Amino acid sequence: MILFLARTGCQWRYLPAAYPPWEAVWQQWRRWRASGVWARAMTRIAALIRTKHGRTATPTMVMIDGQTVRGGRAGPTFHDKGGRGGRTNGAKRSIVIEILGLPLAVSVESAMPHDVSAGRRLLDATLPALGTVQAVVADRGYRGLGKMAAKRGIRLDIKAPPKGTVGFTPIRPLYKVEHAFARLGRWRRLSRCYEGTPESARAWMEVAALAYLLARLRVEPA
Repeated sequence: MILFLARTGCQWRYLPAAYPPWEAVWQQWRRWRASGVWARAMTRIAALIRTKHGRTATPTMVMIDGQTVRGGRAGPTFHDKGGRGGRTNGAKRSIVIEILGLPLAVSVESAMPHDVSAGRRLLDATLPALGTVQAVVADRGYRGLGKMAAKRGIRLDIKAPPKGTVGFTPIRPLYKVEHAFARLGRWRRLSRCYEGTPESARAWMEVAALAYLLARLRVEPA
């Protein structure tokens, strides 16, 4: 039911009759959102996929990036103007992935804060559970994370396109973050930020990330 809502973008009150009443589904959704079910499931499934590839359950290197998306909700919300030139009224999504491109943690907040501020908050919440991490890889927009990395005793590896590059150029291994965002963007609930609170916005992103991880777990050979 929750995956159906996330994939189709269906509104709660239009949940098909084949499912339980939308009020009951919504109440269960609220309980799971509050208890962090989706985030814990992401961590466990990502660990399973990594071990299938002969890697340790937790990575030694993670990558971080963010995107600004337009808000799609009228009325009270957490959306604000941000992004390039402050022209986008919406939300900022941040994501942490590892070398296989598996999402490990996500966050959503107002579009106003700089990528560094949002990234620092996400890493502060994520790294304590990933004691094996020795390096964080990011693009030039995250150079401000140097102090936080030094305090934690990890290396900040900033990647940039070669000098003289014109137009979009994939940067190894950061293109995997863009790939993860693209896969999550296929879920209609994430086409814009339709939520009224950052907690709900984060949870829907976690649902889509979990579904992506489950697909990876099923189709990849042992």
